[in-house]
Amino acid sequence: MQCPKCLSDMTVIDYQGIEIDRCSDCFGMFFDHLEKEDLKALEGADSIDIGDEFVGARFNEILDVPCPKCNVKMDHVLHKEPFEIKFESCPQCHGAYFDAGEFRDYMEEEIFDQFQDIVRHIE
Repeated sequence: MQCPKCLSDMTVIDYQGIEIDRCSDCFGMFFDHLEKEDLKALEGADSIDIGDEFVGARFNEILDVPCPKCNVKMDHVLHKEPFEIKFESCPQCHGAYFDAGEFRDYMEEEIFDQFQDIVRHIE
């Protein structure tokens, strides 16, 4: 599989039995349908996002992004609550591509939600 952003080879990374594809150059990551949600539930999964967030931000400006799995043009997703996260999502296979640093942001959202739940129980 090739990275849809920099066209380098993607390698399979296994985290607790969940396999994702990570670019060997820009470190962007492709998640098959529901893999990002499965990983979000696992403590420490943010450690798979080893890329530089500033490099990821530059690659995030690429607008025409083909899905590395099925080659369909991916949609741009802007998720705003509670943090702004931008990523690409395939309308056909429902995979998702995160540039370097974006999965860490996605995981921080989960930590924020857990903190909010704790605060609500204390009040």
